[in-house]
Amino acid sequence: MDLPDADCSPPLPTVMPSEPIYADLHTHTHCSDGHLAPGELVARAAEQGLRVLAVTDHDTVEGLPAARDAAATHGLRLVPGVELSVEVADRAVHLLGYGFDPEHPALTDYLAAFTARRRERLQRMVGRLADQGVDLSMEVVHRHVGTSAAPGRPHLARALAAEGHVDGYREAFEQYLSRDQPGYVPAPTRPGAEAIEALHAAGGVAAVAHPGQWMPSTVLRTLRAQGLDGVECYASSHPDYLVDYYRKICQGHDLLMTGGSDYHGGPEAKDAEPGTVGLTRDHWERFRDAAL
Repeated sequence: MDLPDADCSPPLPTVMPSEPIYADLHTHTHCSDGHLAPGELVARAAEQGLRVLAVTDHDTVEGLPAARDAAATHGLRLVPGVELSVEVADRAVHLLGYGFDPEHPALTDYLAAFTARRRERLQRMVGRLADQGVDLSMEVVHRHVGTSAAPGRPHLARALAAEGHVDGYREAFEQYLSRDQPGYVPAPTRPGAEAIEALHAAGGVAAVAHPGQWMPSTVLRTLRAQGLDGVECYASSHPDYLVDYYRKICQGHDLLMTGGSDYHGGPEAKDAEPGTVGLTRDHWERFRDAAL
């Protein structure tokens, strides 16, 4: 079975879970671009009735120790997770990693280099804003970065809004930070093969995150050849027919099916709450038995 392009596949019957969500395997904390501390996120997940949670911050695992402690307090199972920014076939892609050893050198070295490149990107964006007459100091930006080990455009957007350069978070992107705007600098990426290799070396698995409507078949084929283990079928950005489509791909290619809300929180976000998107207990147990 070949991998077709998502936008060429006809809609299939809906198979969205009718049972309660048992596991949310895609969430973020203030250690990357989320708003809640790890312990606060875990508490919120518990309030939503979840039994399993993965904290998948962007390019960092700094929040995992605190999340693990909170999960023990609230009686949740915590799955070690991370979301890595990679490049595949000249396209930017996000990979979700699960079940790895957060202290394995292959992963810690990979992430340390990435954090340095993220900070360099932030400085370049501030420089581009200065060229546009927007006076924003790195000291102010760092206050908004705060505890994050993965600084990026969301932090810069909050700084722009707080300093009165724009009327709000979304306007910061519309005027300065979106791909076609003057403050934009492409996010640092590394080859997908390197990310998958690091995750596997640390004992984990890799799944492509929220592939959406327009992911070309060449990207999935390349990732599969590089050792991809799964696909995030259940995502808040996936309508029912895309869920069906990616489930079909997973079933045809022996790939793991995962899912989560991609929860960030915060006043500017319109996220699904933790646990509104994810895996039912049956789907979680299949994932657990195959991957962890």
